[in-house]
Amino acid sequence: MGGSSPYLQETTIGDVRHRMREHGHRQSVQSAARGAYGPRFLLQHVKSRLECGPRKKLISRSAEMRRAGRSAAIPLLLAAALALAPSRSAAQQKKEDLPHPKTVEELQKAMKDVLDKEHVPGAGVALVANGQLLWCGGIGKADIATGREMSCDTEFRVASISKTFVALALLKLQEEGKINLYARLQDVAPEIPVNNRWEATKPLRIVNLLEHTAGFDDMEFSEVYNLKDRYDFPLLDVFKRFQRPQVTRWPPGTRMSYSNPGNAIAGYLIEKVSGQPFDSYIRETFLRPLGMEKADFPFTDAIKPLLATGYEKNPPKAVGYPFIYLRPAGDLKASPGELAKLVQFLLRRGRTGEIQLVKPESILRMEVPETTLGAKNGLRLGYGLANYSSVQGGVVTHGHDGGIDGFVSSYRYMPEHNWGYVVLLNSTNSGRAVEGLNRLAIDFLSKDFPKPKQAAINLAPKELQKYAGYYASRAPRSQLLAFLDDLAGGTRIRVINGKLTRSGLFGQPEPLLSVGANLFRGEKEPEATTIFFPTDSGKMAVASSGLDGIPYSERGYLVMPFLRIAILTLCLFLMLTTLPFALIWLFRKLIGAMKEVRHLRVRAVPLFATVAFLVIPLCFTRLDGSQIGSFNLWTVGIFLGTFFFPLLSIVSLVLVLRVPKEEIHRAVRIHSLLVSSACCVLTGFLLSWHLLALRLWAAS
Repeated sequence: MGGSSPYLQETTIGDVRHRMREHGHRQSVQSAARGAYGPRFLLQHVKSRLECGPRKKLISRSAEMRRAGRSAAIPLLLAAALALAPSRSAAQQKKEDLPHPKTVEELQKAMKDVLDKEHVPGAGVALVANGQLLWCGGIGKADIATGREMSCDTEFRVASISKTFVALALLKLQEEGKINLYARLQDVAPEIPVNNRWEATKPLRIVNLLEHTAGFDDMEFSEVYNLKDRYDFPLLDVFKRFQRPQVTRWPPGTRMSYSNPGNAIAGYLIEKVSGQPFDSYIRETFLRPLGMEKADFPFTDAIKPLLATGYEKNPPKAVGYPFIYLRPAGDLKASPGELAKLVQFLLRRGRTGEIQLVKPESILRMEVPETTLGAKNGLRLGYGLANYSSVQGGVVTHGHDGGIDGFVSSYRYMPEHNWGYVVLLNSTNSGRAVEGLNRLAIDFLSKDFPKPKQAAINLAPKELQKYAGYYASRAPRSQLLAFLDDLAGGTRIRVINGKLTRSGLFGQPEPLLSVGANLFRGEKEPEATTIFFPTDSGKMAVASSGLDGIPYSERGYLVMPFLRIAILTLCLFLMLTTLPFALIWLFRKLIGAMKEVRHLRVRAVPLFATVAFLVIPLCFTRLDGSQIGSFNLWTVGIFLGTFFFPLLSIVSLVLVLRVPKEEIHRAVRIHSLLVSSACCVLTGFLLSWHLLALRLWAAS
């Protein structure tokens, strides 16, 4: 079977099963070493995950709430960072108490209260308990203008939930012997422009695309929206037009960094191997067999009358349905009732009705990360094949979230307890809304199940101290926004009162409990979610599970982020002093008090540089939706600001250094010298962050 296909060049489908058995054995050994889980437990655990029907009540897992605010607008982030006003992360803010519903009716009321409080028009929700649909319905409005109510059949843009079906499709093709997820991408699709300078020793494999471990950047801003081409613009043409994200930033198969282009390439592989458009293959192989009769990628006539209107802001503002280039990664439309069938399919280990669409071991492989350094060193939880584990509400669930203009989506399921849910919102006004509904759903569905925790191991403070330090992020999702981590990112690991603790740069420390030699969990987490390990260069690194965990960070020097903040704060303060001085100079000019003043440009050019800099965050905050990657007044303003600011900074410093001391007031000269120097220092930072002459509308 394996030798008949050109896409099975390095391993066979049997090798994949062998890799999975090796992974299970590795986890068994590590669990036994931790003293909590023996091999018998692991065998029982794997067996339960491969069975259909009700799950055995094995150990459940928990963790702190996922940090809200993941969907914060890029323009506001950039403006806030440039203004150097770091705020606490949502994980460090006090979580609001939510009720604990005991009945479906109480749950519906609690969910409606969350939507009303967060000014979200409506939500579609589906609950699956004991493998069966418990309730499916709508809360609120699908369309405010017409008064259309939400229902179980209301269609939503479910964004990145699309990725789950891309992974399922490739797993199905692998089972049929048509592709191998461990084959080199360049052997399978050499026509895709990819630049991997580690190809000889760390080749880029298809599995890296699905686990987001290719090392790719995320989308260019101009790659997000399809504003001028037809809806089904060929994927290969997209990759050839936007090549910058397809350059690996570190060796593939080491760090997880979420990349939509990588998943879209996986969608292209479906087309190449199957000979069909990716959406046709997914529709015929999964959507319709699962009973998802209307769900689809294109805006079909069947979907349009059922599609909810997407909103943003408060009061709600309709945002429309802009096309996107990377359709496999985020353009599926589906209803809560249809996605409930996906949840049941995953709970039943790849079975729908009497048909086994994919093998149980393929579903199990989806749920387990394998290619990150964290996984290779023993961390069981994380991002698998377009399916990631989330620790919340006392349990570990699997699934995926999604976000696109006007819509936020989430589906989660718990195989061991045989329940799951779907939450779909038609507003991006508040990340707290989907967070609240997720918490309510998990609390309700898990209320009758035990939530044990893995036993903690007491380690001496001296042993814990070897993990202490400041860990800087080394796997940014967007390279253009990596400077945010430089300013206020990173993780502090400290030993306080004999316990290892974790916090952000400015947050409150939270205890980490040892459950093994290098594995730790939070106080409310039932199993290891954080792992420390040495890198090839000898540095200590840390990773933790979940999209909102720590993909990969290396130990560095705590003084560096504080030094950056101090320097940039001083620079901005000096630059802003030009504004009140400008008002004074203008007033004196109007009353004729500056007729004898020479070298006005020494005063004026630093002011112009400051104004050019302030234009940048101003324009970012004015960008709206699809404007961010198009040629318009605000993106032109960003380009002009990032172009003229460094130019004026250098000119201002040259002018103040060249002016004769006796021809300018000493205080004016010192002030201009300080401001010009501050502008040049800030220019150096922007240069190191690749933020000069930004053309957000341009393709690479």
